[in-house]
Amino acid sequence: MFFLSQASEIVQVTITDSYSFMQNIIGISLGTRLLGIAIVYDGTLYDFRVRTFYGSWNETKRSKIIAAIRKAIEQYAITALVIKIPRPKHRSLRIQELQDDIRQLSEQLGIKLTICTINCLRDRYNGNTRPNKRVLVESIISKYPQHRQLAKLNVREHNSRRAYHIKIFEAIACVERELRTEQ
Repeated sequence: MFFLSQASEIVQVTITDSYSFMQNIIGISLGTRLLGIAIVYDGTLYDFRVRTFYGSWNETKRSKIIAAIRKAIEQYAITALVIKIPRPKHRSLRIQELQDDIRQLSEQLGIKLTICTINCLRDRYNGNTRPNKRVLVESIISKYPQHRQLAKLNVREHNSRRAYHIKIFEAIACVERELRTEQ
């Protein structure tokens, strides 16, 4: 069952036996070259990383991306999947294909799938300030002080001219979004 919520996100609800607060969630910032992944296992942020898929687009690359997602889902017994997709004007046919593949994978495995955009994620972190990714990143770093690596990645991201590690923060924001809606 699919429906469009007011926050411009598509939510697919797959009926499963039970959901609890301490569920295992994977957040993914989707791209055709970079894939940000964050995993909450037993209610705590357990793992986060960027996976890079080099080369031009082809079926092999597409299947490698889906295989990486499937492996993480099976390894951590994921019960909910949240993906962040680019804005519509930046969304290519390749992203749409990946989104469809992930939707099929979630239906096949019987897990909840939520699809959202960066606007949905930024609005949750930006109180009265102007929404931007910097506020989102700072909020995530302050929420997880035990993960010093996040602060280091933020400095590296800030000093470089390429947006690479932002995918990790977007994936963590996806997971946070799902945790808030499940409470």
